[in-house]
Amino acid sequence: MKLETRTEKLKIIREKNLVPGVIYGKKIQSTPVQADHKEFLKLYHEFGTSMTFKVKLDGKTHQVYIKELQLDPLNRQHIQHFDLIKVTASDTISADIPLILDGRDPVEARGLIVQLVAQTVHAEYSVGSGVTSFHIDVSELDQGDTLRVKDIVLPEGIKLHDDPERMIVNVTLPAIEEE
Repeated sequence: MKLETRTEKLKIIREKNLVPGVIYGKKIQSTPVQADHKEFLKLYHEFGTSMTFKVKLDGKTHQVYIKELQLDPLNRQHIQHFDLIKVTASDTISADIPLILDGRDPVEARGLIVQLVAQTVHAEYSVGSGVTSFHIDVSELDQGDTLRVKDIVLPEGIKLHDDPERMIVNVTLPAIEEE
């Protein structure tokens, strides 16, 4: 993705369907930038806030990841501002990785409730080893079953910093109240 140095006022940038941001990190001075909104949104959906990717600024290529996004509260598909952190191959990234449940339908078809207790887990990994999410298969779970952080199958190079005994998924029977 190509970034441009930002020189105009934010209102003018946004009217041109550009999104303002900033890039900072090792061996780069904090620089206000702008990017095409559609292109940046596509990049965000592909890499999330945990994977690295390359951007071009002033003819130089930088490896970065999205540190922070500010979304429009009325339209969550519209990015107001972004922060990119430049990293090197020797850096370690620390991020909250979302949990995605797979195989929920067969369990809920049996009248059970699959509850995602934790939305994310905190992971640490080297540049290039990140994932956008952890997919957890719950299709074989039954009433009373739980999954904990230690049950997450980790790709090579990723360490979790959460308590291994922290519950992330719980399967229960719906409570029925008598009138």
